[in-house]
Amino acid sequence: MNQHESRRVAMQAVYLANQDLKYTPAEVEAKTVAMLDLKELSAYSKTLIEGVIEKRDELKGQLASYLKKNWRIDRIDQISLAILEIALFEIKYSDEIEPKAAVNEALNLCDEFADPKTKPFINGILANFIQK
Repeated sequence: MNQHESRRVAMQAVYLANQDLKYTPAEVEAKTVAMLDLKELSAYSKTLIEGVIEKRDELKGQLASYLKKNWRIDRIDQISLAILEIALFEIKYSDEIEPKAAVNEALNLCDEFADPKTKPFINGILANFIQK
């Protein structure tokens, strides 16, 4: 499984994890393997899943700080939120990918999973984190 495929699986797992915040990383990983009919998760998928779940509150807080006035994190659709969380985790904590490449990968996930109208929104939010 290449890095893009690992990220794709992780995004779906984070989406699942956001549906029930009580899920442990191990539960999310097991459910993802079953749901996607995989033999196992790649090491990179596991790193992303565990990292995003562990840092969930921090990531959401940072994302929320760049939302327009009167917008809340819970108004973001769940697919877009999972994409944002994965990308922000990679930007802040991964040595595997450059920040600009993490944004590009997030936009690729938008093409696959999200409404086309969300792509500029995701790009705009993530751009705030690579200009620092």
